[in-house]
Amino acid sequence: MASRQVSRVRAPSSTAEEQVALQTEEVFRSYVFYRHQQEQESEGDAVLADPEMDTLPQELSSTTEQVGRQLAIIGDNIIRRYNSEFEAMLQHLQPTPETAYESFVKIASSLFESGINWGRVVALLGFGYRLALYVYRRGLTGFLGHVARFVADFMLQHFVTRWIAQNGGWVAALDLSNNSIWMKRTALCFCGRAAGRWSLQASRHLSYLRAGGTGPLP
Repeated sequence: MASRQVSRVRAPSSTAEEQVALQTEEVFRSYVFYRHQQEQESEGDAVLADPEMDTLPQELSSTTEQVGRQLAIIGDNIIRRYNSEFEAMLQHLQPTPETAYESFVKIASSLFESGINWGRVVALLGFGYRLALYVYRRGLTGFLGHVARFVADFMLQHFVTRWIAQNGGWVAALDLSNNSIWMKRTALCFCGRAAGRWSLQASRHLSYLRAGGTGPLP
């Protein structure tokens, strides 16, 4: 079972933000379903099929399903380009069910160090997907629901839901296009910085282990 230590959950500051917060898990589950489909179509048997990801939850509203699908489509280039960096971060952190939330927050917080925009929101959903897949590949089933809650709680605690509410709500994502150059650039700038930081730490850790060190870095 996943464990996490979080501060008291912040309450939404408005009805609009509350609506965004309530829809976040559904949007993420829809995003995961369509993202998983994209990878299976492009990579075939190389993608380990997770039954949870292969099924679109019946309780999704038509709006949240469409939003998740749209974000999977427009974020395809971002996620494809930085999948290897996300994987490197996960390999470095080695999250377990007990530490998954802590690992998620460490990387997710870096996403929004210099502000919030749709590109970073897409990158957050993409990282949540990679985390769920990482855990599944290590033999733990039924973890996707936990990651959906990680995403929703993080977005509420770090005011991402407020930003989305102030920018038209989740439904505004339906007006984004695959040619949103500003979105791609801002996401890529983040990913490059975060990947570089985590890759440096991973490199230091690998050198430490090769030199005979054990445990965490001194």
